[in-house]
Amino acid sequence: MSGGLARAATMTSAHTHEAPRIVLTGGGTGGHVYPALAIAGALRRRRPEAELLFVGGDRLEARVVPRAGMSFRGITVHGIAGRGLSGASRRLRAAVELSLGLPLLQSIARLRDFRPHVVIGTGGYVSGPVILAARLMGIPSLAVEGNRSPGWTSRAVVRLVDVMAVAHPEMAAFFASRVRRGGRVEVTGLPVRAEITTTARESGAAALDIDPSLTTLLVFGGSLGSRRMNDAVLSALHRLREKDERFAGVQVLHVTGTRYAGADRDTEGLPRHYRAFAYLDPHYAEAMAAADLVIARSGASTVAEITARGLPAVLIPWSGASTQEQVRNAEPLAECRAAVVIHDHELTGERLAEVLAELLQNPEKRGRMADASRRLGHPDAAQRVALLALQLAEEKAPRQGCCGATRGGRSA
Repeated sequence: MSGGLARAATMTSAHTHEAPRIVLTGGGTGGHVYPALAIAGALRRRRPEAELLFVGGDRLEARVVPRAGMSFRGITVHGIAGRGLSGASRRLRAAVELSLGLPLLQSIARLRDFRPHVVIGTGGYVSGPVILAARLMGIPSLAVEGNRSPGWTSRAVVRLVDVMAVAHPEMAAFFASRVRRGGRVEVTGLPVRAEITTTARESGAAALDIDPSLTTLLVFGGSLGSRRMNDAVLSALHRLREKDERFAGVQVLHVTGTRYAGADRDTEGLPRHYRAFAYLDPHYAEAMAAADLVIARSGASTVAEITARGLPAVLIPWSGASTQEQVRNAEPLAECRAAVVIHDHELTGERLAEVLAELLQNPEKRGRMADASRRLGHPDAAQRVALLALQLAEEKAPRQGCCGATRGGRSA
């Protein structure tokens, strides 16, 4: 345990008189939302009396967070990523919002109303104005970066936060020279929800009404999905079935993504246990528990979940990632032989079928890959980040409540 985490464990062993009030922020994709929910779960287990609020935008977080039983307040903020006309429209809208100061002003209002002791950002453009508001209001903050190539938001907020929690040691070196005076960097791993590692295979299979005795292949390309991946997977499954009838017994859970939920598929010739889903929430943990092999993109959260669970994988890094972080995220798994990596430009049904044929008929190799995957995992990352956040809250609470209010003041 690092010095910062050791101090956090010592300080949080003695509770303050006041329940800690904590804001979490992040969003846009599951890679930013689900780590925040994992941290929230760890905070609730350690400090059940804590008051939590999620501040986010109008995307995935607006649906998932309330469903998880957590208070949610929105702000008006949009990113500048994207190509073509839709990307240009998004950038124009974001420019108007920023010129009017809406994200920052709304963030200040949310924090003033809730009066948190600490703010935790898990990435995505929505977390930037909230962390900036916290800095301006003198509220301690912590940011989480799970990629091996830092995102633009993390590059910006590292100069604002008290603690930068990173998943990889090389990112600690990157941020160490950029963190503001008095701030620090801690290597924690990227938080994953407790149920990812604790759900039993039999429970997962029962929840999804599938057979736990069959070899199970789980495929997902993100919440929106990937047409390229979907097409390659279907082509590969057809090829496998034609090559050897034994592959007809493989159980396939194919998460197509909400964008392609209604797409026509040629299911003739697919394994008879093939099932398609638009989105697996709230049964994602159960699907991971039932899986013997995963085909997925290599976003930071996906890689963290795969390794925390100890699963072998076929990773297909998304070539459109802004800093090529998905390629870098996949590299340690490839180097340790925990995963086979197929780059976007190499992805074809034929290539994927070759890889799957070798892995699906070779449980011993999958077992070795699973062991290597497990060695790379950080199943305790959520607890480590929660400890750091509670340390910041403890440091703040004895002096005064948030925003200059005395202790014992109104809380939301």
